[in-house]
Parts: sequence; structure tokens; C-alpha cells
Amino acid sequence: MKKIYLFLVAVFLGLNVLAQDNGFGVRAGVNIASMTNYNSKVGFHVGGLYRLQLSSNTPVFFEPGVMLQFKGGKLTREGVSSTINLAYVEVPVVFGYCFQINDTWAIQPALGPYFAFGVSGTLKQSFMGQTQSGDLFGSNGALKRGDVGLKVALGTLINRVYIGIGYDLSFVNLPKNYAKGDPKLRNGSFYISAGYNF
Repeated sequence: MKKIYLFLVAVFLGLNVLAQDNGFGVRAGVNIASMTNYNSKVGFHVGGLYRLQLSSNTPVFFEPGVMLQFKGGKLTREGVSSTINLAYVEVPVVFGYCFQINDTWAIQPALGPYFAFGVSGTLKQSFMGQTQSGDLFGSNGALKRGDVGLKVALGTLINRVYIGIGYDLSFVNLPKNYAKGDPKLRNGSFYISAGYNF
């Protein structure tokens, strides 16, 4: 762990970072979010990142960022319609590789973990015309605020315009009071993203 920490410090201090393609980028797009045992719902994401080439000899990039993510899911069972709306501040820490096709076009796969903190979470339930809602992340809420998972993405860069797709897979079972045999509840999100690299 200490070696990893020292490596990241060295990267941020600029050691062995000679590339001209380093810089900030912005991203926004649509999430097709779902949760375990729930159907999908539409959300969105918006945020920024910093591209840092780790070596002047290899097009491998370290891309930390900050995103606002809207996830959740829907379920109808025995006449009760339930919708979970979750908003997270997410910190993706991904590594990408740039396959340069020509002077203006490149393909960029990326992979890495993300760390997220829930800033808003509600459960809305409707039955026979009656609707009620509750807070999922409060002190009496049913879900944990923290989420950790894996981000997989594939994008294309045309000049400085980015278009890509990806999937976020959570490793965290969200219920606070989970008992053996209870259904698990994890986030998942397919997304389409567009952006610009400055």
C-alpha cells in the first residue's frame, strides 16, 4: 500500500509526465440505472476529470475525476409501485489506453474503481392512488451512503470531442441492516457519455 501511495504522489508531482495531451475534460450523459431485483430507470451524470499520461513512451492515462451521478431503480409488485432515486458524488479513479487511429481519431478503453458518497436518496411508493416517500440516506434511512465499484468504459475521441459508453458495477450491498437470506441490493448503471477535452 505504501508503494502505491508513493507512486501516486510521484505522478502528481509530475515525475515522468512529459506528454502534451494532459489536461482537464468535462463529461455528461444518460444513465440507464438499475438495482438488484429492480427494473431500470433513467438518470444522468455530469462532471469533470483530469487526464494524466503516465509515460511519454506509452499512451496510458491516469484519469481521476469528480462526477454527480443519479442512479436507482423501479419495481411494481402486488400493485405497489416503488421508485428508488439515488444521487451520488462519485470519484472515479480509472486508467485508460489511447489507440491512435489517425491524426484526429482515437479509441480509448478505460478501467478502474470508483468511490461514491450518497447525497440524496428517496423511496417513493404508490398504491391505489396514494403516494408516500421516505429518506433512504438519513439517520433512520435503510441504505448506506458509501458505494464502491468498478467502472468499465469504451470511448472514442475525435479531435477533442469525446463520445463513449460504459458500465458501473457496485461491490456494496446497500442495506444497513442486512440479514442472511434477505435480498441483496446493489447499484448498476449502463451509461452513454459525451464531453470535451481541453
